[in-house]
Amino acid sequence: MNLVLFMFSLSVLLLVAIVSGHLIQKVKMPKITGEVFGGIILGPTILGTLFPEIYNWLFFYSHSIVAAREMFLKLCALLILFVIGLEVDLSEITRLRRTVLWTSFFGLAPPFFLGMASVLVFPGLWGCNPSGSTWLLPLFVGTALSISALPVIARILADLGMLRSKIGSVILATATIDDIVGWIFFALISAYFIPGSLADMNPFVTIGGVLTMFLVAMAFGNKLTKRFIDWCEPNEDFDNLFLGLTIVLVLIFSVFAQRIGIHETLGAFLVGLGLSNCERHKMYDPLRKAVMSLFSPLYFVSICLGVNLAQNFDLMLAVLVLAIATIGKVGGIWLGAKCSRLGTRESLAVGFGMNARGAVGIILITSGYEAGILDAKAYGALLLMAVATSILSGPIMKKVLA
Repeated sequence: MNLVLFMFSLSVLLLVAIVSGHLIQKVKMPKITGEVFGGIILGPTILGTLFPEIYNWLFFYSHSIVAAREMFLKLCALLILFVIGLEVDLSEITRLRRTVLWTSFFGLAPPFFLGMASVLVFPGLWGCNPSGSTWLLPLFVGTALSISALPVIARILADLGMLRSKIGSVILATATIDDIVGWIFFALISAYFIPGSLADMNPFVTIGGVLTMFLVAMAFGNKLTKRFIDWCEPNEDFDNLFLGLTIVLVLIFSVFAQRIGIHETLGAFLVGLGLSNCERHKMYDPLRKAVMSLFSPLYFVSICLGVNLAQNFDLMLAVLVLAIATIGKVGGIWLGAKCSRLGTRESLAVGFGMNARGAVGIILITSGYEAGILDAKAYGALLLMAVATSILSGPIMKKVLA
């Protein structure tokens, strides 16, 4: 691997992320919106189209550089979700459990069934399903539209200073539940329709694994942390030792999450959630600063690095997908939040906050494309939806609450 080129490409990504994030803040929009725009500029949509040689040399010079960058960005995502988990107020989530259950259900069901219906009602618009199964494409599209992007949503809330607010707590808890259910749906669909796929596993193993991780994370946060601190404290390098062992725990949980068929970032988030009430909460401040200044900008500017939004573009399908994704998610969550007696503006804010599909959506959609579920036209429309909802969620949410 060309280490110099790899480091140079990371420096270009970070510089563009910082500049675009700073510029977008000038017009009072969340920094993440500018970072995603920066990724579109550096990606195949603009740089790759205008200057393909520079684009390929900078980001796709060799397979080893691509692999190294992807591994580094996975680590970025894990650290982002761990830090976000630390900021969650568990007592507030417990208090709002009724609201969370209502919004979770209505955040999943309407977009799922609208997505299925759009394929069944307009089969010609979606094109042929490469795999040939009647129900595979409708079920997959429903799943892709019902899932949310926890990393993007969490970063939007951080930019808006709402992580520990009532609305922020509802959004984070709901996004976590929806993501877990969405990945379980994908595992079920793949196991039933695509034998031998990576998601081919017993769904009860996935559900049991998620519950086990949650219980262990909560036990670690509430009971085991004190013993852990007592064991580490005699060491002169206590803070570094404790932080290092915590990162080991994040990696273990992430591996376990991936092995049971859900996204690895949920494992990191659960560790942060378990430690959110830790008495030594301040010791994570250096990691927080590193994540928000380095890892987070790099991750979000890279979301669109391999996504060509102009390729295989079908305007009618793109408009349909974006419309039903937004109406299903925002409308459903608005209804669920209203049923739990949240105000109209708060309900809309939760709905738009949950509307981002981001990198998690892109990963799921790409998995479907690689498995032969989607053709190129459907893949392009769903990718555009994932990027557009990520860009628009923060500004609209801020406007609703203004």
